[in-house]
Amino acid sequence: MKLKMLVFFGSSSTEHEISCRSAANILQNIDTSKYDVTKIGIDKNDEFYIYSGDIEKIKQNKWLKDEKNKYRITNIIDFLRNYDVAFPVLHGKYGEGGKIQKIFELANIKYIGCSSLESSVAMNKLLCKKLVSSINIDVVDYVDISKEKYENSDKKELIENIQNKLDLPLFVKPNKEGSSYGVSKVDNISKLYEAMKKAFTYDDTVLVEKYISDKKEIECGVIQKDKKIIVTTPGEIYSENEVYDYYSKYSSEKSYTKVPAIIKEETKEKIKKYSKDIFKILNLTSLARVDFFVTKEKIYFNEVNTMPGFTDISMYPKMLINDGFTYTEIIDTLVDNALNK
Repeated sequence: MKLKMLVFFGSSSTEHEISCRSAANILQNIDTSKYDVTKIGIDKNDEFYIYSGDIEKIKQNKWLKDEKNKYRITNIIDFLRNYDVAFPVLHGKYGEGGKIQKIFELANIKYIGCSSLESSVAMNKLLCKKLVSSINIDVVDYVDISKEKYENSDKKELIENIQNKLDLPLFVKPNKEGSSYGVSKVDNISKLYEAMKKAFTYDDTVLVEKYISDKKEIECGVIQKDKKIIVTTPGEIYSENEVYDYYSKYSSEKSYTKVPAIIKEETKEKIKKYSKDIFKILNLTSLARVDFFVTKEKIYFNEVNTMPGFTDISMYPKMLINDGFTYTEIIDTLVDNALNK
């Protein structure tokens, strides 16, 4: 008997379009002899719809206009209770931040990925830095600024306090956001205040970090299988822009990823160990992608993603496939994790 699976995509997240591309890839690789799949689209007002149209329209983000194949769900909790497992292919705050997981938990449906609490902790860059630092893994020097402090402090004094702690250039980013939204590199101190203002449009806490130059951006995949933590061979990002922003990730023809990363074997092994340790200290389950900066002297933890991209260019599936998984096996493993929590 087939498992009744729901695959979710879209939402009001800033990463709506990437979610659609990820979900389309997953839908094209699901073993339909095992799963009876229902596609659930979430529009930008967070309304839920059964979508019966073509996968290609999801990939191209044209499903919203396909009215004849959209059927609005009026009570999502009651609806969920008719299914066995949910796959929330949702990025940004809606999926990685734990919002959709709370709905699943309320409906008592099994779902792929980390719990609502695990997800919200992992999305919080500041909290992650503190937890990862506690196990003696280096993080980039930073200052955290609340929106209240930003609005109520003397501008000159605020800037001076940051200058006293961090040297230029600086990297400014929202505490809880994905795909480098709201991120700025600051080479001139006169631009710092505006960079923080931009970041505050995405979150109420902003991180100002020391910019690490002459670095490699390295990512490592983690997946649980039969309750064992498996860590992939690390991959490397080659970005067209100095900041690996939304354009560089998803639109640039010059940005690309390489698996395995071109780094020393000793460094690869250390990154794999760090990834496993971080997965454990954050109490994560099922899957994650852990990101690092690597210089000649140090390995710095950057951030962790609990629902990484599954697009055709995304690093997470590439790393697993490099290590012997097929795309279908990745999905099967994640479903098994969900059913055996």
